[in-house]
Amino acid sequence: MSNMLAEEFSKATGLGFLISQVFILIFLFLYYKEPVAVLFSVKMVNMTSKEVEVSSDEYGMSVVYLLISAAGCMFSFMSAQMSERGLIDNMTEYSDELLGTVAAWNAVFWAIVLLSHGLIAILVCNPADLYMIALTVLGIFVALKQMCGPGRRKTDSVALITFMLFSGLIFSEMHTRHGMRMLAWTSVLMVDVLLVIGHSFESHINIETIANCRVFYSSSVLVIVLILYAV
Repeated sequence: MSNMLAEEFSKATGLGFLISQVFILIFLFLYYKEPVAVLFSVKMVNMTSKEVEVSSDEYGMSVVYLLISAAGCMFSFMSAQMSERGLIDNMTEYSDELLGTVAAWNAVFWAIVLLSHGLIAILVCNPADLYMIALTVLGIFVALKQMCGPGRRKTDSVALITFMLFSGLIFSEMHTRHGMRMLAWTSVLMVDVLLVIGHSFESHINIETIANCRVFYSSSVLVIVLILYAV
């Protein structure tokens, strides 16, 4: 009984934070300068002389912050509604068939994963190579989605190696060893690992466990991106 109460309290806290973080973001908008990222790309101009052309642009990150915040709030409301309708319980197995019935909820969660990794990677590598960031974030996203899919797959080991390689690439692309940058990327990798464990520690796992895991994950990455806004 105590474990059930603890799980319910933890879930309610996560859902509440996913809504309240919108107001935290508004506060940050009002009192802190907008994070600006410099994205550059390198183009070969002359193969013989090895002449290259570097172009760069500055982008404000407020729009991305708004998208992640809105997705987190939407995920909270959708999770609460699914619980009320009985779609999230400990008797329903996590499966491909089930994901088909909750496709919108699943899509919003993975949007949070993709957007948060993209934003954090850009900020910790700022200035960042546009093509490197795009490839790295896409590789991490695909690897996580593969490892967190229903059932165990033979390709999970390939996905794990892909995840590790691309995650390490971000560390190598940090132009300064800023303590907060290192901490932010290390933190997001830790919650990534917890996400994978939550989806795969049992061969047969129920949707309630998956939902609780995803609420915790979404809350954690939003804490990280909110902290990065102010540093």
